[in-house]
Amino acid sequence: MDIAHQEISTLLNESYPLLPASVKDIISQTAVLMQVKKGALITRQGQLLRNAILVGAGFMKVYREGPDGEIFMYYLEAGQACAMSFVCAQGRETSGVMIKALEDSLVILLPLPVMDRLMRESHDWNQFVVNVYRARFDNLLQAFDDVVFKKLDERLLRYLYDQSAKTGSRTLQITHQQIADDMHSTREAVSRLLKTMEQQGLLAINRNSELLKTGIVRS
Repeated sequence: MDIAHQEISTLLNESYPLLPASVKDIISQTAVLMQVKKGALITRQGQLLRNAILVGAGFMKVYREGPDGEIFMYYLEAGQACAMSFVCAQGRETSGVMIKALEDSLVILLPLPVMDRLMRESHDWNQFVVNVYRARFDNLLQAFDDVVFKKLDERLLRYLYDQSAKTGSRTLQITHQQIADDMHSTREAVSRLLKTMEQQGLLAINRNSELLKTGIVRS
């Protein structure tokens, strides 16, 4: 096994511990490891996908681009896979989403013939694929509930808590415009609510970041 495949094997053991050794062996011997710099695009809308995308390390955002800007869909981190890449690769279709690395990342590209082989031979792989689809469906249900049932201030506070949990930091290096894009809102509305939250003592606003104060993060 060469160095690249050995690195894939190590990433699979660290990030996908529930996959059986037989499946990880097949992936590590046949997949391609791609290094992605922060800010780089992994896929573009309209791009023909020939591989399933598994995240070996890092953090990335999945979104669509429309005439009025970005439409945020969900995040991907180590141990997760892109459901859209599974669908598009197996259907020989083009991507309907953009995937951007939010930090330096390692992506495991699994070729379609190997995906087909695993679907035929491994119940555990089939269950993994079902779980990938289930996770993305749950994301869509949560987004629907947020838009229909929750006020913007509730959604914003939850967004900030989730971002803090994902990054492991109380300081979020993110702009008001980025928050607005992720929440399908406007920068003006987000800035106004952040200012109100600061006046309420929920957070402190610095230039290009929102700092969550100690002791106010709730589950």
